[in-house]
Amino acid sequence: MIYLKIQGLILDKEKIKENDAIVYILTKNDGILKCYLKGIFRPQSKNLSLFEPGNFDRLFILTNFNKYQIISALPLKITTHTFKKYPYLFLWTLKLTKNLKLMETPKFLWFVLNHLENYLQQNPKNFPYWFLFHLLRELGYEIDLQSCYHCQRKLKNFAFFDQKKSLFCFYCKKDGYSKINKEELTLAKQIKNLIKIPEKIPNFIKKMLLGYFSEIADSA
Repeated sequence: MIYLKIQGLILDKEKIKENDAIVYILTKNDGILKCYLKGIFRPQSKNLSLFEPGNFDRLFILTNFNKYQIISALPLKITTHTFKKYPYLFLWTLKLTKNLKLMETPKFLWFVLNHLENYLQQNPKNFPYWFLFHLLRELGYEIDLQSCYHCQRKLKNFAFFDQKKSLFCFYCKKDGYSKINKEELTLAKQIKNLIKIPEKIPNFIKKMLLGYFSEIADSA
């Protein structure tokens, strides 16, 4: 067994037995660590607040690289204000990340989660769709908004949506596909910006994102 000193973002904690917990920690380089924490729910414990979701801590961990046990922690950043303002979005983002079971942490994900309060304040309504788009891209499922899914022709002035996950050109469309005009295509492409969340996201993009992500979740 060896000691590790790491910095990590608390994603979630689950109570086990009477007073112990499993804590899910996102690290910069090693993905998500599932750590055992003894006695945190005891009435006399003074450290429960350190392990609230969204907190950024310096953690001291005992491990054999198969199992991890938290020995102690020091707070580096507390996000109470953001949690109170956007509790649903805040917890949704952290729990979605926890369920990915990452072995490595994409740079985009690490940056966004460590500046989550700024992104939520920027545009809470469209944040979930923007976040899903870039998370899918990091996981290797980037949505193509430039080319026809079937023949790879460039989509310039319009496209056709299959009501599922893909865009098609005029030559590859089928009956029942909905037409996407140039304005909608232009708006949709704004979601690719890594920093700024678009003010408006077309409905067809929302459907595509949910289609892709539900497929990934089902296969996990």
